[in-house]
Amino acid sequence: MTKNSNPADRSFVADSLAVGMMVMLAMTIVQRGLGFVRGLWFCRELDDVVVGQWSMAYDFLIMVTPIMLLGMPGTLPRYVQRYRIRGQLSFLVRRILAATCVLAAAFYTVMLLVPDWFGWLIFLDANNTSLIHAIAAGVLAIIAFNFVYELVTSLRQVRVGSLMQFIQSVGFTVIAIAHLSFGGGITGLMYSFVAATLLAIVPGALALQSGWRGLPRTEETFDAPSMWRCVLPFALAIWSMNLLSNVFALSDRYMILHWLPAGGMDPQAAVGQYHSGRIFPVLLMSVATMISGVMLPYLSADWESGRREQVRLQIRRMMLGVSVVFTAGAAVTLLFAPWLFSQVLEDRYSDGLVLMPMAFVFSIWFALISVGENYLWVSERGKWIAIATAVGLGMNIVLNLALLPLWGLHGAVVATLIANGVVLLGLWAAMARFGYTLDRTTFYVTILPITLLAGPLAALVCVLASCIVNPQARAWSTEALDTASAKVRHQFAGT
Repeated sequence: MTKNSNPADRSFVADSLAVGMMVMLAMTIVQRGLGFVRGLWFCRELDDVVVGQWSMAYDFLIMVTPIMLLGMPGTLPRYVQRYRIRGQLSFLVRRILAATCVLAAAFYTVMLLVPDWFGWLIFLDANNTSLIHAIAAGVLAIIAFNFVYELVTSLRQVRVGSLMQFIQSVGFTVIAIAHLSFGGGITGLMYSFVAATLLAIVPGALALQSGWRGLPRTEETFDAPSMWRCVLPFALAIWSMNLLSNVFALSDRYMILHWLPAGGMDPQAAVGQYHSGRIFPVLLMSVATMISGVMLPYLSADWESGRREQVRLQIRRMMLGVSVVFTAGAAVTLLFAPWLFSQVLEDRYSDGLVLMPMAFVFSIWFALISVGENYLWVSERGKWIAIATAVGLGMNIVLNLALLPLWGLHGAVVATLIANGVVLLGLWAAMARFGYTLDRTTFYVTILPITLLAGPLAALVCVLASCIVNPQARAWSTEALDTASAKVRHQFAGT
């Protein structure tokens, strides 16, 4: 879809899904490559305790932001198109922005009033007030960035959204490496993140300012109560999902930090080792999250237009591609990871290297969940995502309590692996309940990542075999390439 649905709408001509995906992936390759270099630099320049502190600070920042906003900005990808067609988009955005600002100010005030409690929660150290203040500033920065990014991508301005992500990543990499090169510490590192995030908002804000005047306006009275009755249940589902998924994502590290048996590895050092083993897998998770975010507005537009089967087909194809490409990429990474950990990281993160295959498996499962859950979001069945995640979270906590005393850090990784598998199975069950057909491809995409536990060569053989055995993979790959190239040619011919 490359044109606006309303003929009176002269603003924000949407990028096609093919072009959007290609631009996003191109930006992501560069962006995540820089992020990988940045992560290696942190591990090389900092000891594992400080790396563990940075990991906890950054993950807390990313976790708490959507939770304390009660899911409000997350409703934009689902409802922007509906209210844009009605000529009432500005009314929707103003109300969601006002609610976001009130919630952000309230949480920022709480962090300033009780920094000692947050210090204990995040670091097991109540005497780090300056770092908590830096994290509070990071909360405000990431809220502003996320709101602009969600609105831009909801309008299907994928190139602008990708540029925002790119500037944030490049800016943080440059500022952070410069900061550490001059002997800076973790507090300055957080302020480096704040500066890069604020800088990245600029292209999104300029794009919104340019296109906003061309939005269609309606003479009808805006029904605010009806809007809130529509938005709030969806926001509640988003909030529940954010709460559960972010707590789930952080539960293993918090369990390591607070429950690792005394007398063994230092808890913050253990988190640092875990962070090193997740440097590569986190790249896959972030790419999947970006792909999922780009897809949702397009899937919502198809769903609102009655093209329900097209939504199912696009999700099925994307999940197959994610499983195959990510498993192959993980296998290649595992081939040269020993050299990297030995030469670049100077053999200081041996535990991280050992746990990396398991981290890859649950990261690819997370990627599949991120893409597949879009089906439940567009069909407004989001509560089932929350239910599946809640079950997985409970499983993760129970298994961590059982396995941490037995196997230490490795027990936490095994627990997270099993728990992610439970969430994926729950997602399949929910999707099947609401009209998504589970077939042989579903089995392939679920099992394929597990082959990484048998070694990278075995995984590559299985990837090749699955593409040969599954005729849908061959047909869809050829069709996808032909369709994408045709849309790209059409897009550039039109411009």
